[in-house]
Amino acid sequence: FSSHFYLSMTLLTVGTLFPYQTPIDEELNMETEDLFRDMVERQVDYVSPGDYNPTASYLPYRRYLVDWMSDVGEQCRLHTSTVHVSILYLDKIFRSNDIPRSQWQLLATGCISVAAKYEEAEEHCPPIPDLLQLTRLSQAGHTSLSFREGELEVLRHLGWRLRAIPPIHIIGYFLAKGTTFEDDTWQNRSLIEKIPKYVKKYADFFCNLTLQEYSFQEYLPSVLAAAILMASRVALQLQPRWRPELVRLTGYEEADITDVFTHVWSYYEEQFPGHGHRSISPRGVTSDMSHL
Repeated sequence: FSSHFYLSMTLLTVGTLFPYQTPIDEELNMETEDLFRDMVERQVDYVSPGDYNPTASYLPYRRYLVDWMSDVGEQCRLHTSTVHVSILYLDKIFRSNDIPRSQWQLLATGCISVAAKYEEAEEHCPPIPDLLQLTRLSQAGHTSLSFREGELEVLRHLGWRLRAIPPIHIIGYFLAKGTTFEDDTWQNRSLIEKIPKYVKKYADFFCNLTLQEYSFQEYLPSVLAAAILMASRVALQLQPRWRPELVRLTGYEEADITDVFTHVWSYYEEQFPGHGHRSISPRGVTSDMSHL
């Protein structure tokens, strides 16, 4: 599983109004539900309530690391999901190891490089000399050889198990299978053709938003992904906010994700005061996302 699968599934969703119009299994020539079950099984390798460590020493600085890594990923033109995987790598290393601050930038860049090699096509992986220059590690005296050692340290910390499942991967599956329905309503009207595209925009927005805050790692990625899907429907004023079809798709009843949804929505309102109470149109999605 890689971001290419995530992208192929979500791209098939764009412009599709109802799930029965998305023959995703036929398009990819695979049984996608098997992949989803595998993601759910493997998600605990990187994020699980048992690994949650709210007292980790790096957490006061984590937001800066996340923003910095996201900026590096953007400049390297990496897929958003690759950056999310790299941050899961960083969290797994930093929450259980006392990493000297002098090594933070090297290991964070190493996480980006390793994630790119695992998630991206080879031609999209940033060359090490370019990474050293972009991150100014070369000015700190690092060479391609010493950076390779940094990558190896990342791999050793991760036990060479590189398949991380962030919520954005699971959201890709949900969106591709279909998350809007013929009898949904949007602001008490029938749905328009662009609604699935804006559900995806809001889902990506909430994935990026929750990535910034470590407390969301208290939840399994599949639970958080389902809550993000609900938040995306609520943000667009789709009714009902949850449906039996979504229970079958995600595996979660509305009661199972209500507390997590509340956490997501409260954090959204905290970061964007007033947005959670106003009437939201699809045009507002771009406005919200521009603040991230």
